[in-house]
Amino acid sequence: MPVDPMTPKITPPKLDSVEIGARLRIVREALGLSSGDFARSVGIDPSSYSKIESGNKPLKMDMGFAIAEAYGVTMDYLYRGRLTDLPDRVAEHLRQTLKGQDE
Repeated sequence: MPVDPMTPKITPPKLDSVEIGARLRIVREALGLSSGDFARSVGIDPSSYSKIESGNKPLKMDMGFAIAEAYGVTMDYLYRGRLTDLPDRVAEHLRQTLKGQDE
């Protein structure tokens, strides 16, 4: 099927690896896990995970899915920062983290 040249091209927003890493850190800290333990729990090499959490390496979709499935966070939270449907423990840790930044 040919593409209609009048149809606007949709460009997805660029993912921010630093922000994704910060959200991963919040989830991990809320669970009380070291970065190595968190990484291993979802089948990610700890040295790779460290680079992901620091924003120096992108979070692959399959890794994000493994984290979402294991810990009940949403892909929307991990990749976009949307706060709906977060587990209570993660939401509370996020509130405390944000409150500490405001002070």
